Amino acid sequence: MPNNFTLYQQSIASEFLSIKDRVHFFIGNNHHGENGRYREIILINFLKRILPDSVGVGTGFVKNNQGNLTKQIDIIVFKKDYPKLFSEGDFVILVPESVLGIIEVKSKVYFSRRSRYTENWASNINNANFNGNIIGNKDIFNGIFSYSSDITIDEQSINNILSDKLNSSDFLNHICLNQDFFCKYWDNGNPIDRYGDPSPCYSFYDLSSSNVFNNPNENGGGLAFGYFISNLLERVYRFTNPEVLSHQYFEFLYPLENTKEAYRLRNCDIKVVNSI
Repeated sequence: MPNNFTLYQQSIASEFLSIKDRVHFFIGNNHHGENGRYREIILINFLKRILPDSVGVGTGFVKNNQGNLTKQIDIIVFKKDYPKLFSEGDFVILVPESVLGIIEVKSKVYFSRRSRYTENWASNINNANFNGNIIGNKDIFNGIFSYSSDITIDEQSINNILSDKLNSSDFLNHICLNQDFFCKYWDNGNPIDRYGDPSPCYSFYDLSSSNVFNNPNENGGGLAFGYFISNLLERVYRFTNPEVLSHQYFEFLYPLENTKEAYRLRNCDIKVVNSI
């Protein structure tokens, strides 16, 4: 029987997907740019509701001390008490020291083809690493959040398709491929294996409701969206207010019994060969 915190995690997927689909019902594929932008707004507005008042959420650029500028970042999470180079509504240009997290938001991650509207998998990772390099802080949250993808996540697809770019990734540390599949970077190796193998790696988790509740007939929302956001919250509080991270709060952030490691896709870790 799922606990209330698990049901809350499920509700995040249901909320995001229902709002996303409402827009699509009206405009379809006729204005894909606006449709895609609305998907970013869904996540921005949700984060504004749950992040502390000292933290801002916007979109824009980061410019470092060498004058280098990131590509436009879909979502930037930042400390409000740092100076902004520019601010107008949700659009900001920031200095790296203020940044707590960056997120690329995608309607759908395409692995098998290029879309006229959607960058492919390699481009997503390249953008995340390029922006992370300009910001210059590997400890911030750096994620790709996709509402859906065109791939079945299994050992073969991870080894044949996903590992090519991830095994040399520098800054990307969290990926949500859809509501069911979540990926996390472990700097010191996966927690279960790190005593025998501390190699930096990406681990994949099947957080679909049917897998979490061991019931093939379960069709509730997956927990990948919720766990992506929970990891962002943890990073933010570690930077801004670490005393908040009590045992009780961790039960809220990560409600799965025996942790998400129980739902890790074994033999699917991607070892990082270019970790910095």
